[in-house]
Amino acid sequence: MPNTPTHDFLTVATSLIMTPAIYSILRTAEVDQSAAVVVTTVIFLAHNISGLLFSPDLDLDSRIHKRWGILLFIWKPYKWCIPHRHFWSHGLVIPPIMRLGYFFGMVIMLIFATEVTAQIFGFPLPNYHQSVAKSIIDWFIVNPIITLSIAFGFVTGGAVHSIADWVVTGGKYVLRALFVPPGHAPRVARKRAPTSVMWLFNPFSRVRPDHF
Repeated sequence: MPNTPTHDFLTVATSLIMTPAIYSILRTAEVDQSAAVVVTTVIFLAHNISGLLFSPDLDLDSRIHKRWGILLFIWKPYKWCIPHRHFWSHGLVIPPIMRLGYFFGMVIMLIFATEVTAQIFGFPLPNYHQSVAKSIIDWFIVNPIITLSIAFGFVTGGAVHSIADWVVTGGKYVLRALFVPPGHAPRVARKRAPTSVMWLFNPFSRVRPDHF
């Protein structure tokens, strides 16, 4: 598996490649220049936030957790519930959006927990969790283009990580099979088959790439 710095590099590099390409496509489609700039910028930011903060590797203890600082604890339930290196963490479309939804839910729960705690100690607070949740949901509904841009960026940011994991895992087995003489191949390599790409698409698959 690529390490965290490699994944970070791939995330940033792909965003720099995608940004002018997406802008060119939007302008070719005769999208207004200011709108094209906004959409491209949102996708660029969402792609990098997805890859650097909402990484698929949140399913295990990794450097990504440390980037959350004091908010590290909100990802503990996620790590306990999501199978290690499985579709639900490394899938291409659903998991990145699911992590964003999970974060939204945890923020609302933290606000609610603060309200309950304040109530216990005799400091009643308004139902901020309801107003915050409604405001965020309404904003997404009112701004569908930005919402789709955020979703697209989150999917591409997560996909770069997952595809890199699969390419490195499956690619090393293929290279060994092609270039390492049978008599000189490590015993462990002869016993394992290349990891199927289906682990990125099949939520019921038990196939999981190994670390290298």
